[in-house]
Parts: sequence; structure tokens; C-alpha cells
Amino acid sequence: MTTIELRRTPSVVIPRNAVRSAATGTASLVQPAKVALVAAAASVPPITMLHLNATGAVEPATWTISDYVVTLPYGVPLFAMTTGALAIGAVVLARGLAQLAATRLLRVLLGVWAAALMLAAVFPTNLRGTPQDFSSNVHLIAGAVVFAVLPAVGVLVVRRQQRLSGRSATTVSLAVISSLSGLLSAALILNRLPGVIGMPELMLPPGLLQRGAGAAEIVLLAAIAVTILRTQRTSR
Repeated sequence: MTTIELRRTPSVVIPRNAVRSAATGTASLVQPAKVALVAAAASVPPITMLHLNATGAVEPATWTISDYVVTLPYGVPLFAMTTGALAIGAVVLARGLAQLAATRLLRVLLGVWAAALMLAAVFPTNLRGTPQDFSSNVHLIAGAVVFAVLPAVGVLVVRRQQRLSGRSATTVSLAVISSLSGLLSAALILNRLPGVIGMPELMLPPGLLQRGAGAAEIVLLAAIAVTILRTQRTSR
């Protein structure tokens, strides 16, 4: 007589907390990304008002935004509004990333970028034609950090999002914007560097170059937020 032995296959139980944490991880960046997107948009009106208040005495091709800030009425508070909005967006995004693994470098860079923005606002540059002082030197270094860090953040976000969801039009767009921002920032820093060490500066107009690099940074923060938002929504 043949005996058939029936054995119960052990079932795999997925802890409810694991499912909940995975869902939370997916949704954790939606709200911070929205805040970063709004912050990028909110940074535009103050800096626009700063330029609309410009008079014939200033020259946009050679005068930097920092020169406008210390020369024009209400320049300091308007600039602080712009940098403050961008810094808030970066900090909120970094806090959202804290809930996800392998995002430490991104969080550190976003924090450094936000701190440099605030330092650039707190320590304005010197008036044109006056000697540089401690405040102007801090402003110069902070400005270089601002322009150098965010393109790196954009590249890291592109790599992370492509690992999660593959290549898409959104990640390609972010890669292009990050590259353009990085090129403008590099040109701006290299154009200014000879003057820092006592050599004649390059021939590129610093005012126009800085405005292009600054606009690219605002667009880049918005593009980073949009990329994260779209990736989070498609992964749900």
C-alpha cells in the first residue's frame, strides 16, 4: 500500500511594518520635493525686483548681483529673500532624504549649499572701489560654494533616480540642466579666480555670466524637485 505524505509548505510572512516602511519611503519625498519646487519659484520675485530697481548708474554686464545688493535700495533684504527661499527648499529636501538609505552624500551637499546661501546673504560683498574686507571674503567663498555644489547634487540625483526607475525623459532633462549649470558655474569661478590671486581677470563679462549661472541654479533646484516627484509617483 502506497502512502502519500502531505507536508505543509511554510508560508512566508512579510511583516506589516516592512510594508508600511516601504510605502512610507516611497511617499516620504513627495512633500519635501513639492516644498523645494515652491521654494525655487518663490526665489524668483525678490531677485527680479532687485534688478527692476536698478538705475542707470549700474552696469549689468560688469556689475555682479552682489554689487547690486550692496548698492541698490533694499538690495540686502531682497537678496536674503531669494537665498532664504532656496536654502529652505534645500533643507526640507535633505530632511526628506534622511528617511532613505544611501542618501548621506546628497544630504550633506544640500546642507552645505543651504549654509553657503545663508552666509552669502549674511556677509555681503564690499562696495565697488573699496578694499575687500572679512565680509566680502566670506561672501566670495560662500558664492563659489553655492555655484559649485548644486550641479553635483543634480548629477547625484540623476544617478540615484536612474538606479531606481531607469532612464527617462525627466532624468535626461535633469542631466542636461545639471551639466549646463556646472559649465556656467565653472566658467564663473575660473573667470573670477585670477583676480583673487592678483592677476588680471578673464575677458568674460562677470555680471552676465553670474546671472546666467544663478538662473541655472534656480532652474536646477526646480528640476531636481520635479525629477524626484515624478519618480516617486511612478514608483507607487
